[in-house]
Amino acid sequence: MIRFSLDHYLRDHGLTAYRLVKETEGKVARGSIFAMARGDSVKRIDLENLNHVVAALSALTGEKVSVADLFTGEPEPVSLRTTGAGVPYTDDEETNAVLDDHPDILDRLKRRRERQGAP
Repeated sequence: MIRFSLDHYLRDHGLTAYRLVKETEGKVARGSIFAMARGDSVKRIDLENLNHVVAALSALTGEKVSVADLFTGEPEPVSLRTTGAGVPYTDDEETNAVLDDHPDILDRLKRRRERQGAP
């Protein structure tokens, strides 16, 4: 799971949410900074606010800060649903229906091509 971790970044760099509020004053609402700094409470991030936060953190630390520095975790793996033929569904319902109704169709097509001498 991906998590916005401004709280970790601030702690790791000896900064406080209050100091970030002062640095972004007039650009990002005080409440937004404190909400972001609480960690788990962040569900959506305004890109303009994120840009101001990254710029302010760069100024405060004297280091180039990237958006990626404010996130932790990995995306959860996604398993694609597969047709009866064992391949992922396509955007074409007719193709999906054939692949579901004839699970061996891909093997049959492969054998036919081999008989015809196709690669």
